[in-house]
Amino acid sequence: MTEEFLEIKRKQISECDREIMALLRKRLDLATEIGEYKAQHGMEVRNLAVEAKVIERYRTYAEELGMDPDRTEIICRIIMQESVAKENVVKREIHE
Repeated sequence: MTEEFLEIKRKQISECDREIMALLRKRLDLATEIGEYKAQHGMEVRNLAVEAKVIERYRTYAEELGMDPDRTEIICRIIMQESVAKENVVKREIHE
């Protein structure tokens, strides 16, 4: 019974992980569109004021959901690093 329960829960976690990755892909696609716009309009990739708002948004969501805001901020920063990296690639491609 215990192993069956664990396998069911692990399968559910795996499904959640897949959904998380799909949402991260969607977010990266949106960041790519932003990167294209910024590149076409001569804007900088990073906007520290916007990044601060995003971090605060993640911290607020974490608190609302009973999660640790500090760990959630780390996740947020990693996600933003991926977005910035993608935007930099887009910027280079447009200016080549």
